Amino acid sequence: MIFNLSAIIVILILLIFSISKWKLHPFFALLWAAILLGFLVGFDGQQTIDVLLNGFSNTLKWIAIVVIFGAFIGEVLNETGGGVRISEKILKLVGQKKIPWAMGITGYIVSIPVFVDVAYILFQPVVEALSKKSKTPVLVVGLSLAAGLTVSHTLMPPTPGPIAVASLLNANIGRLLLINSFVAIFVVAGGVLWAKHFCKKFILDFDRQQDVEVKRLDAMHDLSLRKGSILLDLMPIIVPIILMGIGAFLDSNDTIVGKLFSFLSIPMVAVMIGACIAAVDYIFGHKKAHINKLAEAAIIKSALIIMITGAGGAFGSIIRESGVQESLGTYFSALPFLGFLLPFLLAAVLTSATGSITVSLIGAASILGSMSSLMPYSPEIMAALIGSGSFCVFHANSSFFWLLNRLHNIPIHVLYKTYTLQSLVMGLSGLIAVGILYLLGVR
Repeated sequence: MIFNLSAIIVILILLIFSISKWKLHPFFALLWAAILLGFLVGFDGQQTIDVLLNGFSNTLKWIAIVVIFGAFIGEVLNETGGGVRISEKILKLVGQKKIPWAMGITGYIVSIPVFVDVAYILFQPVVEALSKKSKTPVLVVGLSLAAGLTVSHTLMPPTPGPIAVASLLNANIGRLLLINSFVAIFVVAGGVLWAKHFCKKFILDFDRQQDVEVKRLDAMHDLSLRKGSILLDLMPIIVPIILMGIGAFLDSNDTIVGKLFSFLSIPMVAVMIGACIAAVDYIFGHKKAHINKLAEAAIIKSALIIMITGAGGAFGSIIRESGVQESLGTYFSALPFLGFLLPFLLAAVLTSATGSITVSLIGAASILGSMSSLMPYSPEIMAALIGSGSFCVFHANSSFFWLLNRLHNIPIHVLYKTYTLQSLVMGLSGLIAVGILYLLGVR
């Protein structure tokens, strides 16, 4: 276990240096790092390649088409001025100073039925338009949204991870929901405050182009006010979210309606419907011939995102298949002196090692389930500690890390200083919330 963990740490350091210092392209750096790590943890050549390809394909099979359709929606919104209209509406409703909070709350609500990656892809044009119109750094707006999205995915049923934790710990789902709702307030606040006050000093190339771009957007906005409808602008984003939400809350059954909604709630299908709505909106208001140009632009822009995200998934797959999470779980569960913090620390180590919130949640709950009766608190508090620990920390072995890198062209070292540290702040904020509940007598 110690050797495998050491190998992972060494490879992560080499990966960071190869990308940031030696300027090796992330796609090749991730693949070479995955292969080298496979050999170091004891895989033979064939096994290493098999695990790498499985991780690559498993990542791409659900995200590739979604990214393309999401990029197409973004192209349409940019071309029609829809992103401008949406951002103007949000600015009027909440004001410039409250944009990070509005995005955090939006992410929190949206991500209950929708996967984090899918939701962020759908909202990317809104994030960038808001950043331009309000002259707020894109990292502030984007990471505020990411904070809300991640909290729901990690803490709130009916998302799969928290449901699995409740089942493994035999926790009362209603009580877990109440406790995690309180914890979620602290976690979202920690993530948004970090983005708002710390990340504003990181100015990207995207932000430097704002002055010229805002003038273009203002001109486009004047024209779009006469031609566009805010409702039609929102439909390509809202309809997929509603469809995926229905699928999350509605039990599929053998009826025709049940099967239909089960099909429509599949993320790829839901986002494809959103893309079709965007296409129809564009065709009625613009030249039909231009729709193919937007589609081609979306595919070209998506290719690099898809490949690097897939490579990140392959790298994470090698780490998970090395079995380091089981070894770490056994090691930490044999340290009873950690007491109150054991679930938090175990989940944090698993997230740092594997880059997967779901693996962290289920792994920690599986290991600690048999110990729940020995802990000085209820299974619901244990679940909140596991959830809080699962935020710590996201880095190069997380597919969302690379999604952010490509969507906004964020340098790797900047992501480590902003997104990675934000996840640590969020985890510690959750731990503080659980500690407050414990001191107030909630066990």
